[in-house]
Amino acid sequence: AESIFNDIELVIKEGFINNGQAKSCPNYNLMNADTSDVDTLIIDFPEGQCQPIYGKIRTGKIIVTYNGKYHDSLSIITSTFDNYYINNNLIQGERIVTNQGRNSHGNLCFKIDINNVSITTPLNGTINWESERIREWINGEDTYYDISDDKYQITGNSNGNSANGNDFYIEIITPLNIDSECLSSCVIKSGTAKISPLGYNDRIINYGDSLCDCNVNLIIDDNNNYPLVIGY
Repeated sequence: AESIFNDIELVIKEGFINNGQAKSCPNYNLMNADTSDVDTLIIDFPEGQCQPIYGKIRTGKIIVTYNGKYHDSLSIITSTFDNYYINNNLIQGERIVTNQGRNSHGNLCFKIDINNVSITTPLNGTINWESERIREWINGEDTYYDISDDKYQITGNSNGNSANGNDFYIEIITPLNIDSECLSSCVIKSGTAKISPLGYNDRIINYGDSLCDCNVNLIIDDNNNYPLVIGY
């Protein structure tokens, strides 16, 4: 779920960077281009026509409505999905990004709400997921048209029901550091999150080594440490 919605964020930002200009794939359809009201950008991945981007195959549409520019304080960008698949996983639900202006460090902050999301996998069942996050843009704002140097810190929580039917709650304990330079691997370079699955002990995921790799440590009962390699 996290990986899929990180990917959606990148696709939407590239859509705004391209400013509705047609490309071979995806196709961009900019509607109602009026700065005085809500506009719509449709990002369309026609089936069988798009090569993988960031290692993922996409089909269907992301429908983006917005009342201001990404940088504008209090602008709201809402994304929904029309028959949208990532690697054969059907994505449904709503993603709302609200620009909250600058914090005391002078960095732009965004509130990100993931509402009523379902991710239907071809083999393993459906993941239901909701999330409330604050994303602080700590690097790359001055080079808006180049996402490769973007870095963020993420705080917040999420909850849902996993593909095996078990409820879970996740809280970020120390901020997750996201580095777009790591797009060929795993974008979370450091930070910790606590996962509380219903009926099981809490466990901590430590993303820790500040490298562009997929190595994490899973800590259960404070002292049982299990090194893992996760997929992006």
